[in-house]
Amino acid sequence: MASSAPALDRIAVPAAAERAAAAPPVRREAALFFLVLWGALSWFLWSEWSLSEQYSYGAFVPFLAAALWWLRWEQCPPAAPPASGKGVLLGLVAVALAAVPLLRLVEVANPEWRPLGWLHALMALGVTLALTHAAGGWPWLRHLAFPACFFLVAVPWMRDFEDTVIQRLMRVVAEAAVEVVALFGIPAQAEGNLIRIGTGMVGVNEACSGVRSLQTSLMIGLLLGELNRFSVPRRLAMLGGAVGTALLANGARATYLVWVSATKGMDAAERQHDVIGYFILGVVFGGSLLLAWLLKRTAPATRGPPPRLAGAGTGKGIPAAFFVAGAAWLALGEVAVEGWYRWHERGLAAAPGWRVAWPEQAAGFRDLPIAERTARILRYDEGRSVAWSAGGYDGEGGAGREGHCMMFAFRWKPGRNSPNLASDHRPDVCLPASGLRQTADHGSLAVPAGGNGVTLSFQHLEFSRSLPGARPRPVHVFFALSEDVPRDALPLNPYAVKGFWNHLSTRVRVALAGRRNLGQQMIEVLLLDADSPSEARRAFPTVAATVLLPRAP
Repeated sequence: MASSAPALDRIAVPAAAERAAAAPPVRREAALFFLVLWGALSWFLWSEWSLSEQYSYGAFVPFLAAALWWLRWEQCPPAAPPASGKGVLLGLVAVALAAVPLLRLVEVANPEWRPLGWLHALMALGVTLALTHAAGGWPWLRHLAFPACFFLVAVPWMRDFEDTVIQRLMRVVAEAAVEVVALFGIPAQAEGNLIRIGTGMVGVNEACSGVRSLQTSLMIGLLLGELNRFSVPRRLAMLGGAVGTALLANGARATYLVWVSATKGMDAAERQHDVIGYFILGVVFGGSLLLAWLLKRTAPATRGPPPRLAGAGTGKGIPAAFFVAGAAWLALGEVAVEGWYRWHERGLAAAPGWRVAWPEQAAGFRDLPIAERTARILRYDEGRSVAWSAGGYDGEGGAGREGHCMMFAFRWKPGRNSPNLASDHRPDVCLPASGLRQTADHGSLAVPAGGNGVTLSFQHLEFSRSLPGARPRPVHVFFALSEDVPRDALPLNPYAVKGFWNHLSTRVRVALAGRRNLGQQMIEVLLLDADSPSEARRAFPTVAATVLLPRAP
């Protein structure tokens, strides 16, 4: 046995040396260019990664993508001979790079608008793949495409798509948990994303959030599939298994929290909520590792080692000056964008045009508690949730009757993350998580904000709420989001702008006006007793007149 060790060394060391020597050299100017290109994108996405628990894993994805790229680079196949279309590819890359500073200009003013993140990511990906093809042809493109595409798992989903998927999955988890606890003799009823039991309501997950481990499981499934170099069918099995593990784990968590709430009280479940959440993340990771081990164990044996790479082309068909000029252009673009906003911010003072007047003298006025988990997600600087009775209804009950109202109002001070934080609390996201179901969007309604010439544009949404033993009742919600510095001739509520191109035009005009990092104010009023949309729209101006005042002098 002692004599076998030197033999193993003689085999392993030359193999590693051969692999390192066979890999094409990494050009420093190309590395600098890609660092600037993907670094700007990562900086833009950092707000989402640092604020959203769902996307907190995104901060690790750039490093994972770089590591995966390096592993593939060490086994890079020979570069193909230069193609005749290389000049066209480099021209398209130059056009895309020329547009990046304009994109960054709009991004800085609209950090919460997720389509910009996807546009930027796809642009960076397209540039990377085009340069890879221009340098090494189809062999390099096929071999190195996955690490570049892997970065896309860190780009936050479009909000409408995310809300639809997450809300439906949470409802499925809630309904499954109800069926399971019924086997243990615990009566429960699913109401949207909430589960009603005898001691109270149990949420499937945090309000205004989703199944925390779902997006993480996608990243883990893709990562393990690549590290093990699975075939396409096994990669799909790995991905499906990771997602399935996340859903089963969240179902188990919901079932456990319902059982604890019913047997030990709501306080006991609240104390264990976060611990169980992190435990579930560990289960998802451990389960994914186990699945990867099983898939690798049952995979057919590979047919010998990878082909020898000695004599592989180095892909030096792209001039070094191209990468240097590209990196310099992107860096100068960042400087120009920063200068643009600083020039427009000279002498700009925050001047919110309205403030909230809490109707503390109204009948039935009371404060509504804000869950600690919700407060952690929103991270507002000032916030309050109240309920009271207000007049102005003139439906079936007759003119002047009272109706019950609820109001949420939050303020975020100026800062880079304020738009992202404000956009996380919207009725179409949070109210379904509390058991309501959206049934209609009745457009916008302009309301004077205290008689000082400022007008707020409220989005009017209709929801349906189910009460035990009663028919569903409508809930009319009026939602407005505005910034400290009014946007000249622009809607104060960006979510009231309908149509993609109108929305895009509004976002671009904000960038051209040099508005960024502004403080945000949000107000959301729920009318619980309006029988119809027309009645709600007639009653709301009266309600708004009591809760909106001009800004303090």
